Amino acid sequence: MTRKQWLVIVLLGLADCVVLGGLIFAVTQTSRLIGTPSAMGPSPTPSPTATPALPPTWTPTPTFTPAPTPTPRPTPTPAPPTPTSTPFPTLTPTPIPPPELVNGTFDQITPAEVPGWIVSAVANWSAGQPYDPENSYAYPKFKYADDPVRFITGNTLQIESTDQYAKFQVTLYQVVNVPAGTQVQFEIKAKGYADEGGIQVRAGIDPNGGAACERGQWSATQSINQNNGLVVLRSPRVRVGTGGRVTVCFSARPDWAVPHKAAFFDDARLLVFP
Repeated sequence: MTRKQWLVIVLLGLADCVVLGGLIFAVTQTSRLIGTPSAMGPSPTPSPTATPALPPTWTPTPTFTPAPTPTPRPTPTPAPPTPTSTPFPTLTPTPIPPPELVNGTFDQITPAEVPGWIVSAVANWSAGQPYDPENSYAYPKFKYADDPVRFITGNTLQIESTDQYAKFQVTLYQVVNVPAGTQVQFEIKAKGYADEGGIQVRAGIDPNGGAACERGQWSATQSINQNNGLVVLRSPRVRVGTGGRVTVCFSARPDWAVPHKAAFFDDARLLVFP
């Protein structure tokens, strides 16, 4: 080995000796420090500091208080119903029976008259006089309808011309006593027959009792024949005048002067309204 190497080894050995000596010194000093308190005797125990006596306090035992039950709101009392006044009794007027027409069913007919009815006819022509088919009117003839197809109710009034080639124009009427101010209407059933054209029919009423309803009110004129069947004619409604008399009327006239033509009537009546 070289000299340097020996020198290093010697230095390391010296260093080990120094470290070992330090450890021994440290252990020795620690043992002395631990043993010193026993030699000096026990340390005096400090006297406790007197605590002033406090008066006892009472802690109440907690009591469970239930939650208060809410008081329900009072139910509102409904207001008493308002008394309903008893209406005064309504007086029911005594119905006024409709006035009966005289011979409204057309009984006891003769060729020249109808009992209970006044005849107002246009008669400006008779056989042997100059003839105008448009304006020549013969006196009408009355009889019971003889064809069951033309019957209306029981006895049925049939009106035709006394000359089959002349026309007829006729109004039948009667005057009835009715209290003033009464609202009335005239009604009659009708049929017609004609070879050509038809029969012009209508119903009228005069609230003041005038003759033949010349100043009265009429229904619309209807031209009817065998194809129309039964037709109900009604006059306008009127209020009876201060005289307390009303006139009811019906009229018939053919459209053409054909050989076979006739008007049929039945069930005439006067209707009364409140």
